[in-house]
Amino acid sequence: MEKMVRMVHFFKRRRLMKAHITKRIFCRYLALLIVLIFVSPLLVKSQQTPFLSDEEYRLLANEISGDIAYEHIRLLTQWHRPGSSPGYHQAALYIKEKAEEYGLQDVKLIKQEYRGRGWFVKKGELWVLEPEEVKVTSYAECALAVCSNSRSDDVTAELVDVGNGNSDDDYKDIDVAGKIVLASGSPYTVMNQAVWKREALGIVVYNGRGRGIDYPDQIPWSSIPYESRDKKPGTFGFSLSYRQGMKLKDLLANNEKPVKVGAVLDTEFIEPGWQEMVEGIIPGSQIHDQDIVFTAHIQEEKFSANDDATGCANGLEIARTFVRLIKEGKMKPPVRDIRFWWVDEISSEWQYFADHPEERSQFLANVNQDMAGADLRYGGRTQNICLPPYSLPSFLSDVTQGIIEFMVKGNTDQLAAQTGSGEPFTRPVLSLLGSREPYRAAVIPFHGNTDHMLFTASIIGIPGISFTNWPDDYIHSSDDDLWNVDRTQLQRNALAAAAIMYYLAYLDEPRVPTLIAEVYGSGISRIGRELKLAMGMIHKGEAPATKEAYKKASNQLRQAFLREEKALESISVFVPANSPVSKLLQSYKIKLMKIMREYQADLDQYYCSVTGEKKPPTLTLSPKEKELSTKVPEPIPSVKDYLDKYIAIVMGGVGVRGLHGLMSYEIVNFVDAKNSYLDIFNAVSAEALSAGEFYYGKVTLEMVEECLNKALEAGIITLSQ
Repeated sequence: MEKMVRMVHFFKRRRLMKAHITKRIFCRYLALLIVLIFVSPLLVKSQQTPFLSDEEYRLLANEISGDIAYEHIRLLTQWHRPGSSPGYHQAALYIKEKAEEYGLQDVKLIKQEYRGRGWFVKKGELWVLEPEEVKVTSYAECALAVCSNSRSDDVTAELVDVGNGNSDDDYKDIDVAGKIVLASGSPYTVMNQAVWKREALGIVVYNGRGRGIDYPDQIPWSSIPYESRDKKPGTFGFSLSYRQGMKLKDLLANNEKPVKVGAVLDTEFIEPGWQEMVEGIIPGSQIHDQDIVFTAHIQEEKFSANDDATGCANGLEIARTFVRLIKEGKMKPPVRDIRFWWVDEISSEWQYFADHPEERSQFLANVNQDMAGADLRYGGRTQNICLPPYSLPSFLSDVTQGIIEFMVKGNTDQLAAQTGSGEPFTRPVLSLLGSREPYRAAVIPFHGNTDHMLFTASIIGIPGISFTNWPDDYIHSSDDDLWNVDRTQLQRNALAAAAIMYYLAYLDEPRVPTLIAEVYGSGISRIGRELKLAMGMIHKGEAPATKEAYKKASNQLRQAFLREEKALESISVFVPANSPVSKLLQSYKIKLMKIMREYQADLDQYYCSVTGEKKPPTLTLSPKEKELSTKVPEPIPSVKDYLDKYIAIVMGGVGVRGLHGLMSYEIVNFVDAKNSYLDIFNAVSAEALSAGEFYYGKVTLEMVEECLNKALEAGIITLSQ
């Protein structure tokens, strides 16, 4: 009986203990749940950018819509819109109408001189007539079927396969006179080889390499020359997909009798050509000579959804967002004017500043979007955001870097991050109908080939950035259509650009210390990277080359300090003279010089440690360096004349063998009537080494001298006396 009582007490205690343990576990889980519910959102909320308050960011994020922007793209893709064409004009009118509807002020269509000629198609068809009548392609079905600059014609002729068609060997024992050739080569070269050299009537081209094979139904946007160098007129060309080309090739190979085709074209040239840009403004409340300008380009081929209907659409969406929030009283009017330009790529800015050189002092910064909505699930693409070049150090770089990094972290899966909401990201920006993919974006060194590069040219001198995705297997082809655009990525890029523009447009003196801290702190980090790079140059050196390595390393470090000093100085535009903030800025410039001396001492110590020498070598100039140190170029004073000649030398393919085109651009940018040929070499070679040889290639003293001499011959620079 006593044993039974003990057993009853044992099981009672066990049940009580189990209940107690269960209660403790429950309490712990409850506490954890409370933390997740109440603390995690606070952790997420603490993920902020120093440039915008959380309230400012949420205002923009809640209003900007990738879905609304997408609807503009849907409409813009219906027009074939090469510059100076009816399709371009229709797209410009649509953008003007929406800009007015959204409430931008002083909206206007600015007609400009155009250095080329306009061209458009009324009809274009290619048929196989014999052995069996089959339509091959037509302009009505795909606007890219007719090569740009094709002339009107109505011919029936034999079709002849010339293979690639680019070389003389392709035409060996083939008579193409009076016939139409099928080729897989460059339309420009095939026109020269087949039509101008051998009197063919016209060309049919397909892409038999790379993208053509990878995307066999992709039709490229192709052009033929308007005329030859000796003024022979071009004729016509049709552009086919790889599959279409191979089908014709097989038809020719399997028929003993000639294959006859019929080509019908009705086209028209517009001479003189013209171009248009659309402008709209959100007026600032205080400052009217520090405009922030958003740019995107209208002109491209039909479709061209990503390039650059996305940029045009995002410009409209950012404008709509700003105006609505201001009208509803959620945002005050900006301190500075905000301009929106929808342009003919590069050409409009070129002409605008040629016509209005005084406007150069009107702008603070440019934000450009060119290919800003790609669906990153296709083609291994990354959304690149290109910073200003090293010739134009600016606060804009750090503002851009900070906001993009904030958005990437908030829209990328982080292993230990807690969202607290079931969302995939900590600060998700997701459109209603878009993907839930991460924001695969990267801030990269300067790249050109789009509108911001006219702003950053030294004769204009306005810092600019560009949103441009790459690589892109669909650009300039029938594949750049609506399916190629992700509403979510479109929304993120619109929000990122809007945040950068908002910060600059609303920046007032109380906010400037934060900007100083960001530029200074990031500058120190960049200088540290350059010190590491410089040390690597010395360590790789072997006697007797170590002295040269030290010279190269010292220049790398010195150029880094010069850039960061100029970046800090660029903030002075926001600071009244002799104000407390001005004194703060000056104090950090002095600190920077002190750090420069310390870093140089670190480099010297490293050199002595590696080489065993007691002190670093005295730097001397070679005879060639001495010669080039006395040659000081300066830009010609006329902006119009400069830009006319600049396009030819820098952007027209008149380059230096082995020199990257962007380094040619930078060599000319560093011309300022102060820098010598040698100074320019030191600056540009350091820029190339900083980015890496894979990015900008090599820059030698001889390349810089040749490039500057070409610019001298072209007449865009002169030598100071």
